[in-house]
Amino acid sequence: MDTILPNHKHLLSVTLQHFYPLTGNLTWLPQSNKPEILYVDGDSITFTVAESDYNFSSLCGYHGRKTNEFYPLLPQLEATSKTVLPLFALQVTIFPNSGLCIGITISHAVADRKSSNHFMKSWTSVCRLGGKDTSLILESLPVYDRTMIMDPKGIAISTLKDMEMINISKQRLIPPIKAFTDPVEKFLASFVMGQSEIDRLKKWAREQIIEKNKQTMEPPPNFSSFVVTCAYVWVCWIKALGPSIDKPREHFICSVENRMHVEPPLQLTYFGNCLRACHTIIDTINLTNEDGIAVASEAITKGIKRARSRQNSAGLDMKMASERIISVAGSSIFRVYDTDFGWGRPTKVDIISISGTGAISLSERRDGEAGLEAGLSLKKE
Repeated sequence: MDTILPNHKHLLSVTLQHFYPLTGNLTWLPQSNKPEILYVDGDSITFTVAESDYNFSSLCGYHGRKTNEFYPLLPQLEATSKTVLPLFALQVTIFPNSGLCIGITISHAVADRKSSNHFMKSWTSVCRLGGKDTSLILESLPVYDRTMIMDPKGIAISTLKDMEMINISKQRLIPPIKAFTDPVEKFLASFVMGQSEIDRLKKWAREQIIEKNKQTMEPPPNFSSFVVTCAYVWVCWIKALGPSIDKPREHFICSVENRMHVEPPLQLTYFGNCLRACHTIIDTINLTNEDGIAVASEAITKGIKRARSRQNSAGLDMKMASERIISVAGSSIFRVYDTDFGWGRPTKVDIISISGTGAISLSERRDGEAGLEAGLSLKKE
């Protein structure tokens, strides 16, 4: 470890030279009408090395684990003022004679999941080769040209107005700081769905929707593994929480990759954020019926199609914040278990932020078999 950590830290520095916005800060200059990422030569990230006596095997499990046990493994983005916010921090926590944890905190202002995954895969690729060949980074350099993004509908300005509703403005980029723990005890658990189970669910949901729409001319749906898994978890989540009498609607939100759907299309290595929101609203009763998973699958599929065809409105209705919302963090396309530093596949990958956002986390399966891995964080009842 005395050799590995310094080497990996050095290769992190080499990689960040090509992903330099991560070392910058989010700021809002007085003369500007929108916030921007400011990078100054010599900027750096916070890199922390810690040691823990937690039970490593337990933390890497799939059973319900206390979310508060994960927070010490994550670095915080320490702001120097209300208008200057660092964007990326990294922590390596060593569990003596057991393993280590790499905790990453990254602001969505600088990168979407595709971009942050691009960075991680670049860093691990040079680490896996022992730093002997850094040319792999050059083969897939990030693209930063923001002039490629057209905004004829003024989505940026609309979003900034929405941000004011949660106290983010030129004078205060950072919302009130919350303790880096959950005041209510929550548990994080992961569930695995095999491909055969997913395929049966696809077939059943398709048959249900064909029967429901038999009087219409709608073509039969083809549901993806992502869609039916989200629908299944969404319906289970609603049934577990129970009905909300005064809030009869349910909201589902997921991000839709948009690099290939803008005009002109962007390079896949465009670094930043290029997403559209799939926002689906369904009455609770329609989700708790016997065909609820099929109804949810149909609605999510249509929502994704709307997002890709740019039929969604410029922004989301901020008033829905008082209603129940579930969102999705991650996707199997990012292949997080292929993030190999040279030690083999990670024992476990968790997205801890879902404890605060109430999202579902999704990834491919750890064991390499076909299927999906889903994570949820809920209060213990």
